[in-house]
Amino acid sequence: MLSLLARLPGPFKSIAERFDRTPIDSVERLNRFARTRASYVAQTALFDYLKARMGTQFREYFMDDEFSRAIHDSSVKVFVSSLSDLTVHVVAVVADRQRLPRPDSEAMARQCFDRGMLDGLADVDGRKIPADARSRFDRRLRETDWREAAAGDAAFALSPADLVRHAPVIDEFKQLDRGIVATSVGHKWRQVRTAFRDRAVPERIAADWRAGSGA
Repeated sequence: MLSLLARLPGPFKSIAERFDRTPIDSVERLNRFARTRASYVAQTALFDYLKARMGTQFREYFMDDEFSRAIHDSSVKVFVSSLSDLTVHVVAVVADRQRLPRPDSEAMARQCFDRGMLDGLADVDGRKIPADARSRFDRRLRETDWREAAAGDAAFALSPADLVRHAPVIDEFKQLDRGIVATSVGHKWRQVRTAFRDRAVPERIAADWRAGSGA
């Protein structure tokens, strides 16, 4: 798996970081967690879906240059959606536990999303990145119920839908696979939420934000 994924440029360079266990006690570490875990989920979920659909021929498809480019284009879009979902959730957890006012919650989320996009897609051709990514995220923030987003899987609706939407798979299969993909991606996000819950120190993140990390 790793040798095939290594062929994909872009945001997927942080697989090993899923084993990190250091406390998330600053805004910088919150941002890093969101970027690296969004990258990991987007990468592995897309790979797993394509592998399941291609069957025993999946290695041949992944080694094909044209198909690898199609996978890469899809992976960028799925990363953006995954980053949006996870950013909303982790910021919501901090905001809910520390009673951050809505303007602070939105500002922290914008910073997290913007830095995740900048760092995660640094090597990606800008033409491959959805032009409306930031405006869609801003609109999402205006509509977010922060308490709801902090609980369960409420924040994680965009990435499963966009994985099916953008995967290089024929439409007939996409219609059949929506439920299976949602279940698979949901399982990955549950693991990420558990890791965040175990490592996050919301009071320190909020204190760091108030001390000026949001400048």
